[in-house]
Amino acid sequence: MARWASLIETRRIENPVLLLDTGDFLSDNKTNRHEIANRFLFEGMERMGYDAIAVGETDIHFGYDKLMNGAKRHKLPLVSTNIIDRRKGKLLAAPYIIKHVGGRKTLFGRRGGLKVGIFSIILPQYIHSIDKAVSRYYEITDTKLAAMEAVSTLRKKGCNIVVALSHQGWRNSLRFAGNVPGIDIVINAHRTHGNTHSEKEGMTLVVDTGLKRKSFTEIRIGFRGDTLTTEAFELGAIALKQKDHPELIEIERRYEKEMRRQGLESFLGE
Repeated sequence: MARWASLIETRRIENPVLLLDTGDFLSDNKTNRHEIANRFLFEGMERMGYDAIAVGETDIHFGYDKLMNGAKRHKLPLVSTNIIDRRKGKLLAAPYIIKHVGGRKTLFGRRGGLKVGIFSIILPQYIHSIDKAVSRYYEITDTKLAAMEAVSTLRKKGCNIVVALSHQGWRNSLRFAGNVPGIDIVINAHRTHGNTHSEKEGMTLVVDTGLKRKSFTEIRIGFRGDTLTTEAFELGAIALKQKDHPELIEIERRYEKEMRRQGLESFLGE
């Protein structure tokens, strides 16, 4: 994580950047070892400055209160377009997130740059696989209908680019890209490929981001005239060559110290 943070910081100096996560960022194994790892992960993700984080099934299994309180405390921007919390009678998290990228701020508002809309959908089977009782607490609405509504709303709000965080698996994400018009980039969770892999489905770039802790995906966006260009690159080897970010390595050291104090083995290096 410390090396990932260094690469992200370098990229932010060079160009406007959005940092996204497709979900399952927390461990659903409720042991003391996992509880400690998740606590420090929240802190590290806050320091890295994520722009949107999808909610996956392991995040749900981690526990509603711990997930929501941790995200609020560490200012993590959760997005979940088709998970309804039955207890609250509303979506679990924000239905979409809009970010302004590039340009400059003036007294009369932002000038130039792009407006990027991000939403997240998940297949019901992933949430229902947690346990039999989960359907009492969560309703998963139709992925296509939820996505079409999100795309329509984001375009009406003036988004130049629409990104879907797709918690569906690779083949389903490809089909999803072909069935829902108006999405520029689909980033798939439940990865199939070991490294960054991408395919075009019509005008939509569909990206598989590879293995956790080994693969690091960068999607570059540009324009040729009025035509949007999107391309995905694997930067895992480059990320691993970075120097450890001082603030993130300090978090990792405190985490390892806490694990040793508890007589537990850390996840670092796994």
